[in-house]
Amino acid sequence: MIYHTFSFHNLPADQLLPHLTDFIEQSNLSHLPWHPCWLNNEGEQVIGLLPKNAWSAYKNSDLDSTLKEPNLNIEILKTSRQEPNDNIELQSSSSLPSIQSHSERYVIDYQSWIEELTCYCNEALMQQQETDSAPTSSTSKPTYHSGLMGFIGYDIGARALAASPEIKLADQPCAFLAHYDVYLKPSATQGWELHTGSLTSAAIKKTIVSYLQRFEEGLLDLLQHPISPPALPLTALWSADQYAQAFHQTQQYLYQGDSYQINLTQKWQGKLATSTDRILSQDNFNPNPNLVDYLPALHQNTQAPFAGYLALTHSSSDLEFELLSCSPELFVLFDKTKATDPSQPSKQQIITKPIKGTLPRGTTKEQDEQLKHQLAQSEKDKAENVMIVDLLRNDLGKYAEVGSVKVSKLFAIESFSNVHHMVSTITATIKEEHHPLMVLFNSLPAGSITGTPKKRAVEIISELESAPRGAYCGTLGYMNFDGTGQWNVLIRSLQANSQGEVALWAGGGITVGSNCAAEYQECHDKVGNLLAILDPKV
Repeated sequence: MIYHTFSFHNLPADQLLPHLTDFIEQSNLSHLPWHPCWLNNEGEQVIGLLPKNAWSAYKNSDLDSTLKEPNLNIEILKTSRQEPNDNIELQSSSSLPSIQSHSERYVIDYQSWIEELTCYCNEALMQQQETDSAPTSSTSKPTYHSGLMGFIGYDIGARALAASPEIKLADQPCAFLAHYDVYLKPSATQGWELHTGSLTSAAIKKTIVSYLQRFEEGLLDLLQHPISPPALPLTALWSADQYAQAFHQTQQYLYQGDSYQINLTQKWQGKLATSTDRILSQDNFNPNPNLVDYLPALHQNTQAPFAGYLALTHSSSDLEFELLSCSPELFVLFDKTKATDPSQPSKQQIITKPIKGTLPRGTTKEQDEQLKHQLAQSEKDKAENVMIVDLLRNDLGKYAEVGSVKVSKLFAIESFSNVHHMVSTITATIKEEHHPLMVLFNSLPAGSITGTPKKRAVEIISELESAPRGAYCGTLGYMNFDGTGQWNVLIRSLQANSQGEVALWAGGGITVGSNCAAEYQECHDKVGNLLAILDPKV
């Protein structure tokens, strides 16, 4: 339901988020479980604000890394928002009720956590139905209206798939999912609408409105005195020779028959500037930038259809983790088709659109069309693409009704700001007994960023790549309690930890027919525009 409307000076989400994140940090609100989460989803935008319940997953530091277990054990930090008294009268901002949060930590295995989240979704849906106010989408596209938002990292999915302690988890949150019952959506006319759940307390609604009004009042001054983030240079971890060594090792596995295709990636890394980095003399530069400060320029350049941003805060004023996605790739879309017979339940549909095949954009219209045609005719890229299509057909077939898995588009060419991609589309109908959240988790990692067969591919990737991928190549999105949802593949994505260390990756599928120099260049083609925005000297 729409509870309130704000103008926010009609800023789009990518420009609004840096100011909103800064307001949360500077206004002593970080004791609250604020975790701003923006999802783009082909123009269907939403900004989650203050979750009712949130689950952050971390590697279990007490686990003996040499112990081969059948299950992946992870440590969960669950944060629950404590509701203030609805009867309190708000006279001013100083009389706002205190919103507290309760946290608990526990260790749980991966599959049991999936079951816990699925039970939560089912119970929340029943509560919605009991109040007879479950929201419905007003558009033909799926859109967030009540459910979970967040990300699931590559590491945790790969580790669960391979069931091997050799696949390491990065020292950062490896997944985060939260029930956002308080969120913003663009108004159909202008400005932003504050949406709240049917069971969200009146005190929470009033308090959030008060905070956002205060934010809106100070926004004009910020817009009149803009501060730009300084250059953020990122350096490739591998030299061309080191990439070549990993490439040739990859091909050895292919010739041995371990795999048909392996997605080999390389990492760029850097560090966010601090006030000690000698930029204070430049009045228009922010001496303490966050990753979100680079979002406006990155999104303006890429206009990525599945862009997103997520900030996780410490109990202090510091950000624990930031994830910024400029992803062009859909992982899965969950939708429902209405049955022709009203007495029958609607069918749960799933769509996945793997990308495999890339060439850069041309510098002229003629060259651009030539490159697009070249990609469309490339037998090598078609072979890579069809391998992943077959892998995903198999993944979906585990949960789909017999005969429902279809390839509706094969080898379509889609053009983005810096590259052309070859994209195929696969659809299926999920069996009624399978919850979409379980299908999502158990389909990770995406086949387009692992290889085939998937289990062996993730083992080889762990051996050859120099560091865990973290969130990169995982997924960011939402799952409504009614089972509709949309999730991207976290490519073209940056992540920053609490020490301000920033990482960006790029890679591609390696087959026996791949050329080392071409694959190395493809990595640079994929992220070259991002590197240039972060550091104009590139």
